[in-house]
Amino acid sequence: MIIVMIYINNKECILRISEITFGLIALLIGGLIYIVFRDEHLLMFRWFDELGLSMFLGNLRAEYGHHNLYGWIKDSMPAGLWLFSYLFIIDSIWWKEKGIVYMCFIYVLPIVSIGSEIMQYYKIIPGTFDVLDICSYLCAVILFLLIKKL
Repeated sequence: MIIVMIYINNKECILRISEITFGLIALLIGGLIYIVFRDEHLLMFRWFDELGLSMFLGNLRAEYGHHNLYGWIKDSMPAGLWLFSYLFIIDSIWWKEKGIVYMCFIYVLPIVSIGSEIMQYYKIIPGTFDVLDICSYLCAVILFLLIKKL
């Protein structure tokens, strides 16, 4: 009985670490795409400057930023990766507690993400509506659900 419980706990631990790893890798890739390929006039670059990271990031951009990325990868994929990351990290935090708080956290960001794009379309909030952003969000949610089913 104890051996079975240790095996189950180890398997659950591996699954939980895998979720956190998926989340962190997606966050890292999305962040690197933004840092290396996006316009330097974004607010985050001022933050990096304040943190003393401008020289390091400038070198990173000089080394890799000249590569041409397909527009969707550069402009929409990071948002989908960040949502994907969020879903896995939230799921790993509430590993066995799938109650109302979990449901609120797991559903709020996908709804807000897609809702904000729709509100941009109708000029309710400022921003540039992009159907590819919605596709990225939907892909993140679908991929999360498919991986969780496995």
